[in-house]
Amino acid sequence: MRKWRRLRDRSIRQKLFLTYSLLMIVPLVVISDYFYVYAMSVFETRIEKSFQETNLQMVSTADSFVSNMIKSSERPFYDEKLIEILSKDYSKEAYETFTKSMDYRYISDNVFKELMNFNPDIDSILIYPKNSPLIYRRGYDTTFNYKYSPVHEPWFQCIVNNAERPVLIGMHEEKQMYAKPRPVLSVGRMLVDTENFEKLGVLLINFRMEKLEKLFSGLDDKKDVSQFIVDDNDTVVFSSNPSMVGFKHRQALAEMESNPKKYYVVQHESSISGWKFYSVVHRDKLLAEIIQIRNTAVLLLLLLIGLGFVTAYLISRSISNPIQRLSRLMGKVEKGNFEVVATQDRMDEVGQLAGSFNRMTGEIKELIEQIRQGEKKKRSAELKALQNQINPHFIYNTLSVIKWMSQAQMAHNITEAIDDMIKVLSFSTRNTQEFIFIEEEISFIRSYLELLQLRYYNVFEFDIEADPEVLTCSTLKFMVQPFVENAIFHGFVGDSAEYTLKLRVEKAGNDIQFTITDNGVGIEDERLQELLAQEKSNGQTMNSIGVGNVSRRLKLHYGERYGVRVHSQVGKGTEVSILIPAIEHHPHSDQEGREGYA
Repeated sequence: MRKWRRLRDRSIRQKLFLTYSLLMIVPLVVISDYFYVYAMSVFETRIEKSFQETNLQMVSTADSFVSNMIKSSERPFYDEKLIEILSKDYSKEAYETFTKSMDYRYISDNVFKELMNFNPDIDSILIYPKNSPLIYRRGYDTTFNYKYSPVHEPWFQCIVNNAERPVLIGMHEEKQMYAKPRPVLSVGRMLVDTENFEKLGVLLINFRMEKLEKLFSGLDDKKDVSQFIVDDNDTVVFSSNPSMVGFKHRQALAEMESNPKKYYVVQHESSISGWKFYSVVHRDKLLAEIIQIRNTAVLLLLLLIGLGFVTAYLISRSISNPIQRLSRLMGKVEKGNFEVVATQDRMDEVGQLAGSFNRMTGEIKELIEQIRQGEKKKRSAELKALQNQINPHFIYNTLSVIKWMSQAQMAHNITEAIDDMIKVLSFSTRNTQEFIFIEEEISFIRSYLELLQLRYYNVFEFDIEADPEVLTCSTLKFMVQPFVENAIFHGFVGDSAEYTLKLRVEKAGNDIQFTITDNGVGIEDERLQELLAQEKSNGQTMNSIGVGNVSRRLKLHYGERYGVRVHSQVGKGTEVSILIPAIEHHPHSDQEGREGYA
């Protein structure tokens, strides 16, 4: 989760760079790795199959050679005269020496010569008679070792013990026919009298090792492949590396067994000779070309990855730079500089954002200018209002002087009128707050009505009643005066001298209700709608606040459920109900008067 938050909090450029890098590089690496593994698998499979075929070809060639060796040993086995000669007891012959000489010549010139002509790969042939010290022999080397006897050799005992079956003898030293021991391959067979199955002697046919090497001479061209043949004695009888011939196969495979992963080893065993055929190749040598291709591909992959990083960087920068420029411009706007302009040189979303930014800063400048002009006008209006306060104060001071003069002359009615006028003017000039005590509003209405009685020669009477518990509550200044004034100016007309105006202020649950009732001429519906929409009063009134203005002020300050309700009947009178919330008044805070209403 923390890692995700760290990634989320990174810059847009870093996120875009990382995203593009992953989208370009990861598939490239995965695809390259897949194709490399696939190519290696196919290549290794084909190489292994090729070695299998080569090894089987070696087995087939060697088996053909061994089959010819074994077949060569069959001709003497079925030669009746040879069997007869080997069965003779020369001590019973009249001419023993002559007979031996003739028999030797037959075996050498007829049996051995024909056999060597039949198979030119034969190097030498020997027969060791069982009942005679004479050894029949023929070969390409006339040297003969008379001191050597193979009777105790393991291969000789193997031939004797296998009776009539041919015995393939792996590489061993031939010590009988040569002055120096020579490594040969041999086929041995026990010659037996077919009538009584008596063992007559051992036939040994030798083949030079060079014959086997000639069979596989073409393998020398495969320098990267080591191929060798191991006989039934675990001796290497052939190797593409001639220095390995004569070693035990474990010595030949020692390095391969210590590092099996470095080599391919293909092995087959001949069902005819029992020999084992090996093809061994070093992986590095085998895969040298593909490794070179792999290294080239890796370099190309690195170049593509580098190109991918560069491309991802350029793309992410091309997207993030305009956003960063907009961010810097927003910082300047935040500090109050609205003169900045974003460059709009592209048609994509960033360009549209730059256009929106320019429009936003333009609108903000216009709004600020409008606010500045409004504040300027407001200060001008406040200044004029302060200047206009000079006249009410001047009138207030002048009326005070007149009041003292009337008292001095004992004109009590003039004194009372002037006193009411002073109260009204004092209320208008002294209290500049929008919210006042209900008691103050009632006192002002009382003084105002007394002045109107004086003005209209007492054509109406008024009665004011207020619950004591509401006197300390808050109300809007000049809230009742426009309705009282409207009742007298427009309701009390004609010759009737019994006009009455009543004002009731009482608690109505959690609210306060003002009820203004008169028995005047009433108001027609059209005229009533005009009055309720009236923002300002006419020039003959005490102030310029209209009935409609009071209704809107009430809803603005207290909410939609509060306001004015007017009921009027022509010829019977008018009743005005004003509903406000019951809120305790705190003279030093207009705002507190607004708390608690919906």
